[in-house]
Amino acid sequence: MAYDINWFEDNMKPVLVNGLGDCSACCLRNLDKALFCEKLTCFDEASCSFVFWDTKNPGRYRELLMGLPSKDMTDWFCKTPMGRARKITANIINKALQNQKQHVK
Repeated sequence: MAYDINWFEDNMKPVLVNGLGDCSACCLRNLDKALFCEKLTCFDEASCSFVFWDTKNPGRYRELLMGLPSKDMTDWFCKTPMGRARKITANIINKALQNQKQHVK
């Protein structure tokens, strides 16, 4: 069955942090680490910048904190291979860093 490969980019956003990662602020912190966290990239190798993940829709954040991911979200994590998920999330982080640099200039 088909699923939305763009689900993560359409629904999640990285929040840049100073220093090391901030897993305690991540909206995925109460979900199964093996299924959700381990598939994602949470830092940019080139700049050594770290992020935590947040939802673009504030109402979804509360649901995730209660351990209630949507079916679309679960499908994305279950059906997207780890290598592809990490590449997708690394690209999202890279875009966020580029946007940040453009706003600083």
